[in-house]
Amino acid sequence: LPHYTAQSSPAMGMFNTSMGKLQQQLYKGEYTIFKYAPMFESDFIQVSKKGEVIDVHNRAQMVTVGIVRTSPHLTLPDVMLLARPAAICDDYNRYGPATQEKVYKPTQILELTRLFPLKFVTISIHNGKKQQLCLKLATGRSFYLQLCPPSNTKDLFVYWENLVCILRPPVEAYRGSQAIPVGDTLDITGFEEEDKSP
Repeated sequence: LPHYTAQSSPAMGMFNTSMGKLQQQLYKGEYTIFKYAPMFESDFIQVSKKGEVIDVHNRAQMVTVGIVRTSPHLTLPDVMLLARPAAICDDYNRYGPATQEKVYKPTQILELTRLFPLKFVTISIHNGKKQQLCLKLATGRSFYLQLCPPSNTKDLFVYWENLVCILRPPVEAYRGSQAIPVGDTLDITGFEEEDKSP
């Protein structure tokens, strides 16, 4: 597949940004369909409908969201990818004068956990001031994410607001208060909600 960019529409300029972590990883070729596809991605933490950080094992649940246009013939992006940090161990041999043992060096990579056709996901602005999105799945479940922009990036959420407007009519784009959540916890490994019963 030849490399292509999203220059067919001025509104798609956000897809001509530098490669993020997820796109760099996909470029290595594990998923051929995404190797050259333009992608807009950002890191988020999961929050509740009230905007409070959801702790899983005393840690914020980090999620990388990638919006992808899988074909140059499409005018709009068509896929949403979700990934999470996953520590793996790269084993290598270290040979010293007194030992010949394997040493395990942890490496941080992203694990692609979910792929959703965008026609089955409604993305809306949940709270613009707090830079929060609402993802509503075709099943009716709603999940809330808060942007974690890099310190050297300004106005990144504006791109997400533009994306929401591109994908949905303006009236639907800002309907965060109308989203009906089924649960507050987004388990990106299986999109199953945490059982909160005692």
